[in-house]
Amino acid sequence: MLERDLSTLPMCLAAKGDCVLATKTQDLDFVDFFKDYFPCEFIDVDNKNPNSCAREFDLFCPWGISPRALRVGEKFNFSAGYHDSPVGRWKPQHKQLFSRETSAAFFEKLTTLPGYDEQVLPLKSQLPIIANTWDEASVFFAKHSEGAVFKAVFGSSGRGVRILSGNVMTSNLENWIRSIIKSQSAIACEHLFGKVVDFSMHYDIDGGQAKFVGVSTFSTSETGAYIGSRVGRLAELPLIKTLTAKELSGLHIMALDGSPYTKFYCGPLGIDCMVYREDGQLKVNPCIEINCRHSMGRLAMQISNMVDCEADFIVFNKTAPPVPIDNKPTFSNGKLVGGFLPLTPRDTAAFTAGIFCR
Repeated sequence: MLERDLSTLPMCLAAKGDCVLATKTQDLDFVDFFKDYFPCEFIDVDNKNPNSCAREFDLFCPWGISPRALRVGEKFNFSAGYHDSPVGRWKPQHKQLFSRETSAAFFEKLTTLPGYDEQVLPLKSQLPIIANTWDEASVFFAKHSEGAVFKAVFGSSGRGVRILSGNVMTSNLENWIRSIIKSQSAIACEHLFGKVVDFSMHYDIDGGQAKFVGVSTFSTSETGAYIGSRVGRLAELPLIKTLTAKELSGLHIMALDGSPYTKFYCGPLGIDCMVYREDGQLKVNPCIEINCRHSMGRLAMQISNMVDCEADFIVFNKTAPPVPIDNKPTFSNGKLVGGFLPLTPRDTAAFTAGIFCR
C-alpha cells in the first residue's frame, strides 16, 4: 500500500521524456499542477498503455532493485545497453549490496585510508562487528555496557533493529538475537552513539565510479525508521570545523572504489551518517547504513529548488497527519513559501507525502 500510495514521488526525480509508473489517480488537479514542475508522463502501473510499452527506453530506474522490481521492467522495450548494465538483470551478487556485513567491511576499509582521523571520526574499537554466534554477540554486549545496537544483517529503515541503552540483556532480546542469527546466519552489533543529527551523503554510481552529489539531513524514530527530510535552510548540518562534506566524500569515494557497490551496481547510492556528541565534542559516524537505491533524502535534495523557506519533506499516514495539511500552499516568484504542498494525490488509500513550510 505504501508503494502504491507514494508511486507519484519518482516524478521529482524524472526529466523531460521520462515516464513514471504510478497508481492511477482521479485527482486531475494534482496531475495538471505538477506538469509545470516535472515534465514527465504518468503510466498506469496496473493497466500499461500499449503505446508506452511499444516505445523503446534507455533505462528502467525502480526506486530500488530487487527481483520483483526488475521483473516489472520486462514489460517494456529497452535499448541494448540497458540489459548489459549492472542492474539490467537481477544477479546473485546483488544480494551483497543489501547486507550489513558488506557495509561493515566498507566501514573497516574507511579506517585504513589516509585522512581517516579518529579525532573527528569513530575509534576503530567502536566499529560494528558481525556476530555469527550468540556467544560473539554476548561478548560484544559485555564490552559495551554504555549501550549497543543490534541489527538484522538484512534489513533497513528501522526494521530489524533493537537498541539497548543500558547494560541489561533481557530474555526477549536474547531470543530475538538468537532468532536473527538462526535465520540470517549472523547479526550486526554496533556501538550506541549519542546522536545529534542524521544525514546522508549521496552519490551516483556509473561505470564502476562514484560521483558525489550532495548532502541531506533527515529525522528518524527511536528505532531508526524514516520520518522526514529537511529542505531549505534546515538542511544545513551543525558546523564541524575539522571535517567537511568534501573531505568525507573523498573518504567514501576511495572506499567505494573496487567495492561491491561499484562492481555490481549502477545508479543512486546513499550513505547514512550521523553527527554525534562524545565527551562534549561533535564527531561524525561516516557509515550507519548504505542504500543502493533512490532515497527520500535524495528526493528532498531534488525538490529543494521548489522551496524558498524553512521546510520539511514528510511521509505520514493520512489518519494522523503530524502537521496541519489543510494549510493551502502559498507561492512567491514560483517558489513555495508557506503552507503544505502535497506530492501525492488526494485519493491515496492510507499514506501521503508533501512539503510542510515551518
